[in-house]
Amino acid sequence: MTFRAPHDPNLAMASTIAFAVAETMDFAVYEPLRRRGLLTAMLASNAIGLLADSLLFLTLAFNSLAYLPGQILGKTWMTLAAVAALALLRRTKRTAT
Repeated sequence: MTFRAPHDPNLAMASTIAFAVAETMDFAVYEPLRRRGLLTAMLASNAIGLLADSLLFLTLAFNSLAYLPGQILGKTWMTLAAVAALALLRRTKRTAT
């Protein structure tokens, strides 16, 4: 793996491309599933989006997938935290009404 300086334009380009592709894939999965429920759609679309983002960014920026497990683990934990927060918020709203 090659080291790239923080100001390397290739990092910005890799990030932009990975983000655009991942968000497009995320949307393509989320929209058909949202009728089945917010949490189902969110989990499925986020799984696709985080994989696409991680694979593309690491490949384009560093030409290596050495950090892929850490990327996936970190993003998965954040997704699970967001789902837990949404579920708690929904439960709180239901009991309040």
